[in-house]
Amino acid sequence: MSHPIQKDPSIQLKDGCEWADHEDCIIGNRSGIESLKSACIEALEKGEYHGSDLGEYVGVKVIEDSWFEDPKDSKGVKVGNAVIAAVLFTLLGLLIIGAYSVMKFVYGLFT
Repeated sequence: MSHPIQKDPSIQLKDGCEWADHEDCIIGNRSGIESLKSACIEALEKGEYHGSDLGEYVGVKVIEDSWFEDPKDSKGVKVGNAVIAAVLFTLLGLLIIGAYSVMKFVYGLFT
């Protein structure tokens, strides 16, 4: 399957959850559904497919059955989340220290 550089506006493929009539469905025009079909075939053959011809999606992956029994994030996602949490807690700590310092300086509190 070809990988166009820019998204083709004639290919429409979306998650139908935005509309009650299409909830829990993947929706698309004929071109979009055909692109999805081709992407699924390639994913079945190679394990995954990535391209810009899937509407608002970027790829299709084949996942092992065991993942669905106990879904987990990859190690990279876990590390990224830990880094973000550490940065946020550090910023919160600095905010509390700064607020304390301002209160102490301006109002002479906590002396």
